[in-house]
Amino acid sequence: MDIEIIVIIALALAVAATVLAFVFIVPEKKRARLNGFGKFLHDTLNFKYLIVEKILQALYIFSTAAVILAGFFMLFYVDHDYWMGGEGLLLMILGPISVRLAYEMIIMAILLVKNVIQINNKLKNENNDTGAQDVFGAPTVEGFQGFRPAPVAVPTAAPVVEPTPVVAPTAEAPRSFCTRCGAVLNADGTCPNCQ
Repeated sequence: MDIEIIVIIALALAVAATVLAFVFIVPEKKRARLNGFGKFLHDTLNFKYLIVEKILQALYIFSTAAVILAGFFMLFYVDHDYWMGGEGLLLMILGPISVRLAYEMIIMAILLVKNVIQINNKLKNENNDTGAQDVFGAPTVEGFQGFRPAPVAVPTAAPVVEPTPVVAPTAEAPRSFCTRCGAVLNADGTCPNCQ
């Protein structure tokens, strides 16, 4: 069989698998009827979780162990007049630090994505959004209470209000205040708060 035929058959089968996945596995309404493996496929295809974290953890452990072991074996490597012990010791000390810094930079980007996902899910919960829970989908803002448009006031004819007669102010006794708390004193000169 020629390689071109194999590639064409593989592409045709991949298209068929994609169509079947979008019909039977990917839609959110189909998830309830799927078995355990089907739910796993559904969550994987809809990016409900990120697997890159676990892969990076395994790669970090592997890289750190490889750097330390390479440095250790370099301590004992002697090629004629050249001893690599200094390089091995340096690799054992600085290697894990360099690997850690590199992986922390990558993990920070992943944590940013996870925080955006959590914020989106929280906004969806506040909106009572029952749509598809796409991990990267932003929530709709129509139902979000912070984004509700202000109601439009319909102009109506103003009611006619009769003017109230002006009454001359009566002479009132000056008020006295408590020197401790500042409250208005009773008629008998006692403070209602400090009694």
